[in-house]
Amino acid sequence: MATSLDRFLGHNTAITTTQSLGRIFNVTRETWLLTDDPQVTAPRMALMAADRTASEAADFAREAAIEFAKHGFHKPSGAWWAADGEDFHRFVVHTGRRDRSKAPLIALAVAGVTILGLAGLGMRRRKPGEAA
Repeated sequence: MATSLDRFLGHNTAITTTQSLGRIFNVTRETWLLTDDPQVTAPRMALMAADRTASEAADFAREAAIEFAKHGFHKPSGAWWAADGEDFHRFVVHTGRRDRSKAPLIALAVAGVTILGLAGLGMRRRKPGEAA
């Protein structure tokens, strides 16, 4: 039975090497009917856990899979899987998609306002007789 389930697993690595570590890992359950062709049918997806460390996310995925009578770990894809009578479930650990695109803009704006403020203080006119 395990060889017939390989079509659901794929052989891609879910964790990218460009992300930093920390509480940025999520666990997603991907579910297909056992009669589905995963090359044609997109899985039903559900976020099961978010903002976990890599270890916590991996433990969560493993524990979710072992609740089923048929389960295992697919080493090439790095995903836990489980099957019941009707459905195939793949539990994938992946990095969260945090929107950090605004952070550099905010930092630049704060720096710009600070520089303008300091320049304004340095250029303000002093009254005659005022100490420097």
